[in-house]
This record gives sequence, C-alpha cells and structure tokens, in this order.
Amino acid sequence: LNSIIKLFSTKEKILSGYEEFADQQNLVVESNGTTITINESLFDSKKFLVGYYIETDQDLGEYPHIEAEFKVDGREHALFHAEHRIEKVGTNQYAGLTTAILHFSDHLQEANFEFHINSLSSQDKKEVVHGNWNFEIIAKATETTVQMVKAPASEKDNLSVRVNQIIYTPISFIVNYDEAIKNKELKEKWDFISSDLIAKDDLGNTYKSGINGGTGNGEGDMEFMFTFEKLHPDAKTLTFSPFFHLMEADSIDENGVKYVDYRSDSPKEIMELDDIIVEIKK
Repeated sequence: LNSIIKLFSTKEKILSGYEEFADQQNLVVESNGTTITINESLFDSKKFLVGYYIETDQDLGEYPHIEAEFKVDGREHALFHAEHRIEKVGTNQYAGLTTAILHFSDHLQEANFEFHINSLSSQDKKEVVHGNWNFEIIAKATETTVQMVKAPASEKDNLSVRVNQIIYTPISFIVNYDEAIKNKELKEKWDFISSDLIAKDDLGNTYKSGINGGTGNGEGDMEFMFTFEKLHPDAKTLTFSPFFHLMEADSIDENGVKYVDYRSDSPKEIMELDDIIVEIKK
C-alpha cells in the first residue's frame, strides 16, 4: 500500500488530497510475530496523522482494536484524544490510520511524537496480540495561517455560538468555536442539545467537515474543534451557519445513560441561528 491516508480518504472525503502533503516514513518494528510498518505521517499543527501497515500470524477480524499511547515532546497526557481506524486488507494483513489530536489550546509548528502500541485485538476480544511496537517521529507542521476571529457570537433563545479561531493549512481549515446553552426550559424539555456548523464561502462552495471533539465545564459552556475541507484559494469570506439539534433520547442503557440510536425516529427539532461572516485572512 503506497498511501494509507489515500486508502482511508475513499471513505472519508475530508481526507482527500492529504497524501500529497504526507511525510514518507519507513519505520518497521516486529514484536511477538507481528510486524507494524509506519509508511507515512502528517501534522497540521493541531492533529498528527500516522498511517501504518500490520502483518500478523493471527486473524483479528475485519476491524481490529488497538491499545496505544502517545507522548508529545516527552509529555504524557499531551493529547485531547486519539482516534484509531484499522481495517483488513488481506489475509492477516491490516491498514491503520491513527489521528492524535492536541489539546485545543495547543498549536505547534514542530513536535516529537512517541507512538507506543501495546496490543491488537479482534472486536470480540477473543484474539489478542500483545507486544511492544514503539515509534518516534519528529513532525513538522504544514504551512499554517492562524486567524483570531472578532465577529460577535450568534445568539437565539439563550443558545449561542461564537467562532474564536480559524487555522488555514494547505489541506484544510480548522475552526475552534464556543457553544453556550443557557436556556433552562429547553434543557428540561430535551434530553440532548448540541450545536453544529455549516461553512460556505463567497464563491458558493459548501465545505464538508469532521468534528474533532469538544470539552466543557458541565454548566452549558463547550468548546469544539471542527476540521473542514481545503479552502478554495479564491475565497474571500466564510459564512458559518450555526444551528442546534434538539433531541429526545430513545432509551436508557444498562448503566442508566440516555442515548439516541442512529436509526432514531424519536422527536427532534432544528433551531437555526443567524450566520457568522468572517473575512478570510490570507
């Protein structure tokens, strides 16, 4: 496989074109009969992507799990979280793409990533391979432009969204925004209230996005990070259309936690807020 990132981009369009900016690696570690080869990596100043190929003597099913840890510049707990995607590409052969996401306040131009893989297992945990696959990669970020956004928050019925920062890279633009939910009546009526963003430019392009996560204080204030597709080079403004999903839970799981099924037909509403218009910083 020449590009793990390109393989996964066929299923996640937001990754399209990323392989052109990836750094080629050829890092190979064998442990306990299993060989893992890192063949490329990419760092956009907020997220570190690493693509790898696994050859093992066990059948780990279609979508194995991975147990892994990261250190960033020697620091543990330096990540917001890491996402792992692994799928079967041949007999006992797998392709993996891991995305390590820095804390939202971090923005690095260069970092030393230590990637320690401890085990691989099938989804049902019946097959497990333990080992020590340790890698170290010094990653330099793609060229970035950071824009602090001065536009006021968009508010309606004590729900608000404020765009704080946009980071432009050759492959994407990354948006940090704040969400505030202060409407007690809505919080009592609905089990889940969550925000989302649609991004368009002045040329008429609409950009696909992927959420990278959110963090909050438990009192209705959240901060989110979204990554959008590559920005058109001729665009002059971005229009963000915020809206809120208002949803009722489908059921309660064995731990007493409410949830919404992906096939849900339970009551829901969409509340749209006014657009936020941002002049793009070149």
